[in-house]
Amino acid sequence: MQDAVYALICLSAAIFAAKFVSKEIRRLNEVKKTKSWPAVEATVRSAKVEAVRHMRFGDIQLPVFELSYVVREKPYAERFALSMCSEPVDEVMNKMVGRKISVQYDPQNPGICFLPREKIEGCKIEQTMGSSIRFYPRS
Repeated sequence: MQDAVYALICLSAAIFAAKFVSKEIRRLNEVKKTKSWPAVEATVRSAKVEAVRHMRFGDIQLPVFELSYVVREKPYAERFALSMCSEPVDEVMNKMVGRKISVQYDPQNPGICFLPREKIEGCKIEQTMGSSIRFYPRS
């Protein structure tokens, strides 16, 4: 009986680990694909502090930016947030609005873009992309 319980626990742990590894491999493959996407210049249009996650102990608020870019004469917009900023949030937001930045877009779906850098103004970029790539949830 103890052997059966032990086997069941080991099997459950192996299934959990396999699911986790599979999800991580899928995410890494998606990130790899973005490296070959074409790049275009985008302009940061607006900034405001928003609750990006609701936790038991309170909301996580970050500066959220909207950027716009054009692909084949069609305009697109995307959002991203910045976290772990060393400067006051108001200063970062003021610096960012109007700024030109390079984004890479999905050639099959130009409405999906990716900021290829890890940081801007010393802050970590938080961004959603499709259903499988990182960052903060959109509201």
